[in-house]
Amino acid sequence: MRLLRLLMVLACLGLGAVIAALNGEPVVLDLLWMEWRAPLGLMLLLVLLLGALLGGSAVVLSRWTQALRPRPASASAEIGGEDGSPR
Repeated sequence: MRLLRLLMVLACLGLGAVIAALNGEPVVLDLLWMEWRAPLGLMLLLVLLLGALLGGSAVVLSRWTQALRPRPASASAEIGGEDGSPR
């Protein structure tokens, strides 16, 4: 499992290096109050990283809110009567 994770990391780093190398022309990001000049490849990688972080945090927050919801007293109460038999 560790080897697979290492191979995945190396593949992602290699893909990032290829994207950065093929998209080297400078672009300007205008945010109204500031302008930022950077290579297109760097901008692409930063936007992908930001999307992954936001998506991951959304998953964590949704699981966290599910864990905080109150649960029924017992699972058998949802199925049927107190002894678990259907009603």
